Amino acid sequence: GSFTTPVPHMDDREGASGLEGVIGRHESPGPSTSSDRTFPWTPGVNPPVPWQVDVDGAREEARRQVTQMLQRPEDLARLPELREAVAAKLQRLDLVMTSQLEAATDGTRVGLDGLQKARGAVLRTRDNFSQIEAPSKGEKAGGLADNHHLIRDLAVMRANISRTIRDAEAVVALPEEAARAIELLDDDEQNLFECWERLSKLAQRARPARAALDAARRRADNDATALSMTEPAAAQFAAIDDAMDRFETTLWRSVRGSLFAGRGGSAALARAMRVVEEQEALDELLVEKAEKVRERAVRKNKASDELVDSIVMVSKHYKRQVLREIREAVPERFEMTVGSLVTDPGGEEATNVPVVIENLDVLMQQLTELYDYAVPAFPTKYKTFELVVAPAWHKQICLFIDRLVEVARDLSNADIIAVLNWYQSYAAQMDALGVEVETEPSESEVAIGTPPVSVHDKNGGLQPGGKNEKGDSPSVLSIESFLSSTHGAVMTTNKIDKICSDEVEYTISDDEEGGDVLMTYPVGFFELVNIYTSRMTKTVQTWSANLRRMTTTQPLKPAEDGTLWTASDVEFFRLLNEQLEVAMSGGKILVSAAAMVISSALSGFASEQYKRLSGEGVSSTNAALASPSFSRHFRTTSNVIENAAERAVMTAAKNVDYNVLLAGVNDASRCHRLALEMESSLVDALQSSDAMKRLVKKAGDAATGKSSVVRPAIDMFLANTEHCAAAAAAAVTSDPSVISLFGQMYAVDKGGTSPWLEGEVTETLVATVLDYLGDVVQFVTRDLASMVNEAVFNRVVKHMIEACMKQLQTIRPETVGRMEDDENALRECFENFLPSNRLDLGLQRLADVRDLAAADDTESFVLAYGLVVQSMPELGIEPAERLLAAREDIPRATQREVLEECRELLSNQMAIRK
Repeated sequence: GSFTTPVPHMDDREGASGLEGVIGRHESPGPSTSSDRTFPWTPGVNPPVPWQVDVDGAREEARRQVTQMLQRPEDLARLPELREAVAAKLQRLDLVMTSQLEAATDGTRVGLDGLQKARGAVLRTRDNFSQIEAPSKGEKAGGLADNHHLIRDLAVMRANISRTIRDAEAVVALPEEAARAIELLDDDEQNLFECWERLSKLAQRARPARAALDAARRRADNDATALSMTEPAAAQFAAIDDAMDRFETTLWRSVRGSLFAGRGGSAALARAMRVVEEQEALDELLVEKAEKVRERAVRKNKASDELVDSIVMVSKHYKRQVLREIREAVPERFEMTVGSLVTDPGGEEATNVPVVIENLDVLMQQLTELYDYAVPAFPTKYKTFELVVAPAWHKQICLFIDRLVEVARDLSNADIIAVLNWYQSYAAQMDALGVEVETEPSESEVAIGTPPVSVHDKNGGLQPGGKNEKGDSPSVLSIESFLSSTHGAVMTTNKIDKICSDEVEYTISDDEEGGDVLMTYPVGFFELVNIYTSRMTKTVQTWSANLRRMTTTQPLKPAEDGTLWTASDVEFFRLLNEQLEVAMSGGKILVSAAAMVISSALSGFASEQYKRLSGEGVSSTNAALASPSFSRHFRTTSNVIENAAERAVMTAAKNVDYNVLLAGVNDASRCHRLALEMESSLVDALQSSDAMKRLVKKAGDAATGKSSVVRPAIDMFLANTEHCAAAAAAAVTSDPSVISLFGQMYAVDKGGTSPWLEGEVTETLVATVLDYLGDVVQFVTRDLASMVNEAVFNRVVKHMIEACMKQLQTIRPETVGRMEDDENALRECFENFLPSNRLDLGLQRLADVRDLAAADDTESFVLAYGLVVQSMPELGIEPAERLLAAREDIPRATQREVLEECRELLSNQMAIRK
C-alpha cells in the first residue's frame, strides 16, 4: 500500500551525488498503468497524494491549450517557433531548479554533518562526566576538596594552553588546508562553491588570530624582536590570501568567459552567482554582528574597534565586482569583433561598412544569447540586463559610431544610410529585449544645422562615383550616383556644439538596484547627418542647375491630349522623392534634416520657375510701355505701372512666349500638387505633426506662421500658376493688333465716322480673342483652362473700360446701343469658356458704365455712378468726369453740381470701405 517518490534525474549536474547521499537511492517503481498519470498509483488500491491530482490536472490543461493553439492546419507552421519558445523557457526553469536543488542539497549535507558532530559531542560529554565523577568515589576525594582552588586555577591554565596550542596548530595548518581547497578548482571548476566554502571557513577561523596578530604588531611597533616573532604567523595568513586571490581570479574569469558562451555558459554562471550571493549574505551577517558588538561595547563604555575588526575585516563586495566584470566584458567583446574593422582616417583602405554592419549583427546575436542564457543566472533583483548590460552595450555603440565619424569623409552616402538604418534595427531589437533606446534626439538637444540650398551656384556638380548594377557609371541625375559618392563631404561650420562622447556616461552605480537608465541618441550621428545633408544639398543644387539648363534648351513636351508641359519639373520631384525615400531608412533625425534641404530646394526651384516665367532680365516693362504703337493707341493708368505684380505680368507677356506661359500654368499647377504630396510624405515620415512644427521653428522667418516647412514653396507654386495665367492674359491684350483695336474703341473722327460704331472693331477683337482662347483650350489642362480664360476676360473688360474712360469724347445716340452690342459680343465670345456667374460679373461692370453713359437726368447719373463706385472703386472720380464731359446736352454748371455730388458719394463710399 505504500510507494516511494522518485528522485528527479540529476545526471551531470553538480550536487547530484550529495542529494543521493541525503535521500538515498530508491528502487524505481514500475511504469504507470495510464500514460496520463505522472506518478504511479492504482485507482481503488492506493489513493493519490494531494499534489498528484494537481499535476495530472496541469497536464490535461496543457494538452487543451496545445490543442487550441493547433486547431488549424496552418498553425502547424508555428510549431517550430513554439518549440523554441518552450525550450528557452525550460532552459531558464532548469537553471533555477538546478540552483535551488544544489542549495537544498548542500543545506541537507551541512545539516547531517552538524547532527553527526552533535552526536560525537554528546558522547564525549558523557565520557567527560564519567571521568569527573570517578575521582570523587576514590580515597583521594577529600584531598582534592581541600585543594579545590589550586585545581581550579590549574584547570583554567590547562584550558588556556590547550586552546593556544589548538589555535597555533590551526594557524600552522592554514597553508595546507588552503592548498587542498584550491586543488578542488584544479580538478574541476564545478567545485567553485565548495572551494569558496572551505576558504571562507578558513578565513573566518583565522580572523580572530589575525586580529590579535595585528594588535600585537601595533603594540610592538618599536620592538624589533617582537615584530620578528610575528613574521612566521603572517606567512601562514598570507597563504590564505594567496589562495583567495587565486579563487577570485578563477571566479571572475569564469564570469567573463560564460557571459557570451551561450547555452554552455549558463551553468557556470549559475555556480558563480551562487558564490556571489552567499558571500553577500555572509558580509551582511558579519556587518550585523559587528554592529551588535559595537552597541554592547558602547553600553559598557569599552573600546570595541579591535573586536569589531576581528569580526569584519574587509567586505568582499562580490556583487559590485561581478557587475564591474560585466561592464568590462562588453568593450572587450566589441574590440574583439569590430575593433579592427574601422581604419584610420586617410588610410590606404577605406572602412568596409557592409562588413562592419555584418559584424555588428553578429554582436546583436550574441547579446540576444546573453539575454536568453546568461541573464537568467543572475538574481532578478540585480536587473542585470536593464541596468548593467544594456547601458554598457549602448555606450560601446555610441563610442563605435564616434569612431566612424572620424572616417566619415571616406564613407559613401550609402554607407552613412546603412549605419543610420542599422541603428534603427538595433533600437528595435533592444526594445524587443525590454530596453528603450532613443531613436531621435530629445528636444533639449540642439538641432542640426543644415546649410540652405544655393540655386545660383554656378560651380560644377558632384562627380558620379561608383557603378550601377550593369557596370556603367551612373548618371549625375540619379540616386545611385548620390549614394555611391564620397565627394563633397563638407563638415558644416554651423553645426551644433558637439558634445564629446567621453562626457556622456551610460553606467550606473554598483549598488543601484532600481530606476531606469536613459539610452540617449548617439552624439556622433549628428555629425554623420550633417555630412550627409551637406552632400545632399550639393547634389540637389547640381540637379536643379542641370534641370534648369534642360528647360532652357529643350522644347516643350506635348502630352497625348495636346497639353504642353516641361518634363524637367517632374524629374526634379522624382529625384526629391527618391532622396526622401532613402532618408526615411536613416531614422527621424535624417528625415528632419532632409526635410530642411527639400524645403529649401523646393523654394529655390519655385523661385527659379518664377524668374523663368516672368522674363526677368530680358527687357523692362517701361520700354514696352514706351513703344510707339502702345502709346499712340492706348495708355494705361499709372497705378498699374506701380504695381509690382502687374509689372512682372507685363514683363512676362512681353518677353516670354505665349505657349511657354500656357505650359507654365500646367507646370506650376503640377508642381503645386506634387509639393502638396511631398508635404504629406514628410508628415508621414516624421510620424507626428509636432515634429513638423519643430522644423517650422528651425526654418526661421521664411516659414513663420506656416503649417509646414514646405508650405512657403507650395504657396510660391500656386502664385506661379496665377502669375502664368495673368501673364498669358496680358499677352493676349498686349498683342499689337489687339492694342490697335483697343485704340479704336469708343473713338469717332471729326467727320462722325467710326469703325467701332459700325461694329467692325468689336467683331475683329472677338475673333482675335477667340483664336487665343482656342490655344488655351488646346494647350492647358481642362481644370486650369477656365483660370486662364477668366484672366483673359477680366483683362479685356478692364481694357475696354479704360479705353472708354480715355477715348469716349462724345456720347451720341447710337453710342449706348453700341456699348450694349459689345457686351453681347463678349458674352457670345466667352460663353463656351466660362461659367455664367463669372461671365455675368464681368459684364455687369460694362453694363454699369453703359448705364452711367445713358443717364438722362442728374439723379439717375448719380445713382449710376454709385453702382460704378461699388463695383470698380479703383476708377475713382474719373468715370464721372469723363462721361459728364462727353455729354453735350448737360450744361457746364449742372455738370459741376453733379460732379460735386459724385465726389461726395465717392468720399462716403471710401469711408465705408475703410
